[in-house]
Amino acid sequence: MRVSKFLRAVLLCGTAVAVPAHAKQPPGPRILKIDVRVEGSEGWQTKVSSEKGTISERFFLATVLEPSDSLDAMNPLDPDSMRKAQDSSARHIANMQKIQERNRALAPTAPPNAAMQQQVNQAIMQAYAKCKGDEACIKAAVMQSNPGLMSPPPGATMRPGVPDVSGPQEEEKAVYRQWFGLEGCPGKFRATRNDISQGSVSDVGASKPWNHEIKFDIAQSKPSLCLSYPMSVVNEEAGTLFLPGFLFPEAAAMQKNAGSVSATVPGEIGAWVGKALNGAPIAGTKSETINLTRPIVVLPLANASYKGSVKITLTWSLTEAHKAGTALPDK
Repeated sequence: MRVSKFLRAVLLCGTAVAVPAHAKQPPGPRILKIDVRVEGSEGWQTKVSSEKGTISERFFLATVLEPSDSLDAMNPLDPDSMRKAQDSSARHIANMQKIQERNRALAPTAPPNAAMQQQVNQAIMQAYAKCKGDEACIKAAVMQSNPGLMSPPPGATMRPGVPDVSGPQEEEKAVYRQWFGLEGCPGKFRATRNDISQGSVSDVGASKPWNHEIKFDIAQSKPSLCLSYPMSVVNEEAGTLFLPGFLFPEAAAMQKNAGSVSATVPGEIGAWVGKALNGAPIAGTKSETINLTRPIVVLPLANASYKGSVKITLTWSLTEAHKAGTALPDK
């Protein structure tokens, strides 16, 4: 076996190659649950017309996500993590260039002696047996068992100004596990709205009452609901969850005065929930009162002065294990 080529590869990689940590056993499938409850009021008025509405809504979903087998050092749903990964990659490239420059500056006058050659051969053979052909594992094992291989050979000199980068290099920890939605996964949701408004509109000197409502209560099973969450991420070290947003299934509902309406989540409610679930604990509850800028149930005139606010209570979790064939929870 020729070791000089392998030894050069080890030296060129330097200590930038991290020794892989023992991987955790991946968890099994888990149930993603999101429950959103909304209570509030809104209204508008002009000099001669007005309308006031009450808002009462609930949106609940449960589906199953599957974990990846390994942890990553980058979270694709977190801009800060993406920037750190880009910075780390740039540092790694720069460091590799410095290592190559350093190794070109080394000037050994003779090949390794017999004792060193035997030591290197033994380290390589042990690494091959341990790593079963995995090249990255072999390099890491050789460096770990023979730190001296990373030092310049005896008698080697460095040219002035050439950096010594033989020290350990900082790397981002692999703490992120991705969770995926797979075709055919079980799912269920419930959408409830009881939004009612009453008002009056001036018409040719007379005041006419104006009533509007959005009422329905829909509960459905929906296979492959998890595909609305194609990839979510959990930071297993910090215990935090990152979702791609709050993606609720659409369904049609009949209401008394306006025919068929969509059971989608009002825009500002959905946006708040999506933001709250970005970097949240893996399970928890959060409440907040927000001011509305767009009407939910009232229908203001173009020149009307509008005000509205709602209290949103969000409960979520990705902690409950799921066994195939078992029913999903309703809350």
